[in-house]
Amino acid sequence: MTKSADISLPLDEPGVVHHAQPVWRACGAAHVAVYGTLRAGCINDIAKLRPGIACQGKTLLTGTLYDLGWYPGLVLHGEQAVLAEVYPMDDALEQAMDGIEGLWPQDLGEYRKRVLTLPVMQLQGGQQPMALLVYEARPATVRQAPVIAASDWRAWMRSKGAHPGMVFQLNTVQASG
Repeated sequence: MTKSADISLPLDEPGVVHHAQPVWRACGAAHVAVYGTLRAGCINDIAKLRPGIACQGKTLLTGTLYDLGWYPGLVLHGEQAVLAEVYPMDDALEQAMDGIEGLWPQDLGEYRKRVLTLPVMQLQGGQQPMALLVYEARPATVRQAPVIAASDWRAWMRSKGAHPGMVFQLNTVQASG
């Protein structure tokens, strides 16, 4: 979903351009599937945005997972199964996640929001189909990125010797020093 500022020319001020505040819109899903830095224990752990939030289950997203440095990007085309944690979501949490994903208050063009209905393996047992918000990387974002040949991004990062909760902090320290 692309966000842009509305431009209007009021009749009483010829030639003067006014920029209205961008309008944020919820996707309408009550749950989100997170596969990268928003997962538990990672740098953008969803619990930092909503203390006390509880994972409701897990699902598999189908597509291609890419290495974008300290975070992954998923394109929902391909055959790869990608593990995602499922959390309940309200509008305030969605808007906070949109900020992390570069969709709000300005769309940086890296991700788009998709709502998919997928089976969720619930933590208390059983499986239930749910409408889930998924942040999908845009093709231009992953054009030069290597594919991650793993279904679990967090485990893959650890196998490289990087803790997914510390990677961004280390890069920040290196950049400032």
